[in-house]
Amino acid sequence: MDATNGHGSNKVESFCVSDPLNWGMAAETLKGSHLDEVKRMVAEYRKPVVRLGGETLTISQVAAIAGREGDVSVELSETARAGVNASSEWVMESMSKGTDSYGVTTGFGATSHRRTKQGGALQKELIRFLNAGIFGNGTESCHTLPHSATRAAMLVRINTLLQGYSGIRFEILEAITKLLNHNITPCLPLRGTVTASGDLVPLSYIAGLLTGRPNSKAVGPSGEVVNAEEAFKMAGIESGFLSCSLRKAWLLLMALQLALAWPLCDAGKPEFTDHLTHKLKHHPGQIEAAAIMEHILDGSSYVKEAKKLHEMDPLQKPKQDRYALRTSPQWLGPQIEVIRASTKSIEREINSVNDNPLIDVSRNKALHGGNFQGTPIGVSMDNTRLAIAAIGKLMFAQFSELVNDFYNNGLPSNLSGSRNPSLDYGFKGAEIAMASYCSELQFLANPVTNHVQSAEQHNQDVNSLGLISSRKTAEAVDILKLMSTTYLVALCQAIDLRHLEENLKSTVKKTVSHVAKKTLTTGANGELHPSRFCEKDLLKVVDREHVFAYIDDPCSATYPLVQKVRQVLVEHALNNGENEKNGSTSIFQKYARGGVESGNPSIPNRIKECRSYPLYKFVREELRTGLLTGEKVRSPGEDFDKVFTAMCEGKIIDPLLDCLSSWNGAPLPIC
Repeated sequence: MDATNGHGSNKVESFCVSDPLNWGMAAETLKGSHLDEVKRMVAEYRKPVVRLGGETLTISQVAAIAGREGDVSVELSETARAGVNASSEWVMESMSKGTDSYGVTTGFGATSHRRTKQGGALQKELIRFLNAGIFGNGTESCHTLPHSATRAAMLVRINTLLQGYSGIRFEILEAITKLLNHNITPCLPLRGTVTASGDLVPLSYIAGLLTGRPNSKAVGPSGEVVNAEEAFKMAGIESGFLSCSLRKAWLLLMALQLALAWPLCDAGKPEFTDHLTHKLKHHPGQIEAAAIMEHILDGSSYVKEAKKLHEMDPLQKPKQDRYALRTSPQWLGPQIEVIRASTKSIEREINSVNDNPLIDVSRNKALHGGNFQGTPIGVSMDNTRLAIAAIGKLMFAQFSELVNDFYNNGLPSNLSGSRNPSLDYGFKGAEIAMASYCSELQFLANPVTNHVQSAEQHNQDVNSLGLISSRKTAEAVDILKLMSTTYLVALCQAIDLRHLEENLKSTVKKTVSHVAKKTLTTGANGELHPSRFCEKDLLKVVDREHVFAYIDDPCSATYPLVQKVRQVLVEHALNNGENEKNGSTSIFQKYARGGVESGNPSIPNRIKECRSYPLYKFVREELRTGLLTGEKVRSPGEDFDKVFTAMCEGKIIDPLLDCLSSWNGAPLPIC
């Protein structure tokens, strides 16, 4: 028996012999690190051409067609033509013999018992009754599916049909391809599908455009709204309107974005990334997350400086970090695994055949089944949304510690950068916004697929709700971008404040040292003064005191620095005993308060010596953001918008990958 189905290879037979349950294939796709997978996806996304053959389409290619309008084109594999035409000819031959064929000579769904010989009229009626969507007027309300989602659905539908089991003509696939390549996008309704027998209502509008329905509309390359006839002219489709039975489709593709944690760990203990800890837990996502953090922190100037400081002054060494930092690999690891598994599930789905019936030319039969059921999409999107919400929750917890002076190791409250903290509330508004984003994100984590309602006279009594779940996941990704933007700007603010702190502390120490040497070393007659031993203790006080706790008024008697300096002097005075009564040897008479000088920083920013510097440089230099203070007119939201726009345009990808350019893909050795 010829088992080629018109594809020129023994394909059906291979289904029965090689990896019959597909678990081997699924496991094979998960080999290698998630970072390598992300790099592959980025490289594929940037290619100028997507070549379709029916079985190798990837999420990154779908994202490219969806989002890079005009920059990437679609090419159809000519080798697929024979298989597609073979199944189409089988349908026509079956009709000529008077054989019943679902959706061609029969009714649909619960009314499939009806029969007709007017196949052409039936296809027109199919599209007409499915055109039941609502668009709104575009001002107060707009219910149009985003064009990126429509383009993604068109591409995936072409890929599905190219496999030659659907009974459709190759010319229809070429027409849809021309619409994509000329950046002409049909207008589809946003809502109105349960993703059971495909996304019938939205996708019927693509069929409506192809068949020239008068209510069909499309958006041209310049944003103009055109009718079906104008769309065909612009796309160069010369065959005229098509007759088709474009039945089942299912996908709204959503581009997944993994948010990696780049902890600002100058005060924390990097041992939480030690490989042994995570190897003993066995989960690959956790191991990879920890290894990436370990690599970033191993090259951090902040961590190296903190290690030196802790060796010299153990009192400044922190105890255990809070969970948001210490358990971040354990928290992020499962999310990485969920997102990766969902990605692979969707890639299998977009390369599957999901029509009903399926035309098996090799066995001369039509198979009636349920491949149209979009459950892999609904479940994958629910799981992905839950992972996104967990990532957002961790981000919010880390952000909350960063802006809270009780937890951030001496940075100012709200990360305010002004000289006068009474007139600068820094990121207080941003923290409120983050709480709002996080709350909405946690709400969106609720599953969609457990809200199934029976539809279409109880024929579609279980359905996947894949498109609805995908839409909610797209919303979740957008909110996570808002959170990532806010957190990234806050991290840059913290880095700049840490730089400012280091310079201010250096100035204070120089001032204290200078005053001590000048006034506390010798007495009035040139003799050595007992207070000369104060300098070391005074500098230790400066080292241990958080700069931003006093720097707006360093000489204030109510601020901790002066109080602790005074305490040192009192202790030395008490040790001075009776000599303290002598004016020439009195420490208090020699005590003078110094101020903090301003000017160009004498100490460079340590971030330049860190592996995460490309990300900082991108935000500060390329996007032209800066230290936010109450003394400036610029608001936090203005900088957030710059970063958010760049993130949506994909400009943050290269700086992010540059941070890991020197990583060899393995944890640091433990022996």
